[in-house]
Amino acid sequence: MVNRSAGGDDSIALDELAEGTILLNIKERYKPNIIYTYIGDILVAVNPYRDLPLYLPFVAAAYATEDLSTLPPHVFAIAEEAYLHMRAEGRNQSILISGESGSGKTETTKLLLQYLASREGNQTRVQQQILEISPILEAFGNAATVNNDNSSRLGQSVSLLCSETGSAGAQSGQYPR
Repeated sequence: MVNRSAGGDDSIALDELAEGTILLNIKERYKPNIIYTYIGDILVAVNPYRDLPLYLPFVAAAYATEDLSTLPPHVFAIAEEAYLHMRAEGRNQSILISGESGSGKTETTKLLLQYLASREGNQTRVQQQILEISPILEAFGNAATVNNDNSSRLGQSVSLLCSETGSAGAQSGQYPR
């Protein structure tokens, strides 16, 4: 029997599914800069606090063209799943991004928006405007905290509006925490 105590892409496959083994798995993966781990359908990301070559165009292309089950956990996989379900079912999709101050929520949102805009093919003026929404969101309600000099005190939501021909626009909103 294979020892599945740490290091796997999906913590659900661990021999023991407990808080300690899940945290150990995430820690063991983080050491070699593997910042993404699944727990079933949930993607856990650990902020590396440095640039990693995980978001290059060829990486995004792989998640758009290859079988997702053959690729490692990634924010692009979550975006692609939502995109595929939206196109196949014609239904709204939601992605929830949650975490503490400084955990990388804003950066993850930017990556999702960039991926989804690029997934539509040629970048239109509307898509470029959608990508430029994140700095505007960051400007509202920010304050310094122990972990982050530019932390938002408000919850943020971004709705990407799509049509049959691609991205049609976006709406953003805030709600107090």
